[in-house]
Amino acid sequence: MAYRSLPKFNPEGRFVVNRPFLYNGQSLQPGELVEGIPTRRLRQLFERRDVAIVPPAAQHKEAAPAARKGRK
Repeated sequence: MAYRSLPKFNPEGRFVVNRPFLYNGQSLQPGELVEGIPTRRLRQLFERRDVAIVPPAAQHKEAAPAARKGRK
């Protein structure tokens, strides 16, 4: 099975869980934001595709509705 290449790893980016896994006794489910994981371990999870970087467009979509709240 062929995989698309991974985007470049950016430890300062926001990550979400792709596949459920257990980390430090805590069960992480798909869609949850990942926080508090050291960079080295985060890179390993990223390369295994257990976590994914939140695309910049998705980050802006969350803020966009709040900016347009008063507009008709």
